[in-house]
Amino acid sequence: MRNLLLIAAVGAASFGSAQGIEQPVNLAVRLGWVFPINNAMRDVANNYIGVGVDYFTNTTLLPNGELTVSADWFGKSGSGAKGNVFPIMLNQRFYAKPRGEDDLRSYVFFGAGIAIVDINQSQTVLAGRVGYGVELGRNLFAEGTLTHSDSARGARATAAGIYIGYRF
Repeated sequence: MRNLLLIAAVGAASFGSAQGIEQPVNLAVRLGWVFPINNAMRDVANNYIGVGVDYFTNTTLLPNGELTVSADWFGKSGSGAKGNVFPIMLNQRFYAKPRGEDDLRSYVFFGAGIAIVDINQSQTVLAGRVGYGVELGRNLFAEGTLTHSDSARGARATAAGIYIGYRF
C-alpha cells in the first residue's frame, strides 16, 4: 500500500505542475502489455498489464531531446496480490528529426531509476530501461520498451513492453 501511495504522489505532482488543461500539459499516458523475461516474474504470470505516465520536463541532458520522468505499473491484476512492479525512471529521449508541421517523428530513449518489485517480497532496487517510439499523430504514439532491474529477493523487473500512448 505504501508503494502505491508513492506512485500516486508522483502522479499527483505531475498533474499539479501541469497548470491547467491547455495543450501541451507535458503529460503522456500509456497502456499496453508487458512480457516478463525474468523467470520469477514469468512464474507469476506470462504477461502483465502495463500502465505508464510520462511527465516532460522543460530541460534536456543532451541536444535534440527531451527529459522525462516516468512512473509505470506492471501488474497481473488489479487485486493488489503479489505480482506487481512499479518502475520510476528519469529518461532522456532523442528524436530522429525536429518536429515539423506534418512530420511524424521516431525516437529512442534510455532511463535510470528505481523499481519497486513486489513479486516474492516487496523490495526497491535500481533499474534501467531503453526503448523505441514512433509518433502516430500529433498526440498519439506507440512505444516498445525493455526494462531491467537488480535482483529483488530472486525476482527482477526484467521485461519487454509494447504500448500505445497519448500525449496531452
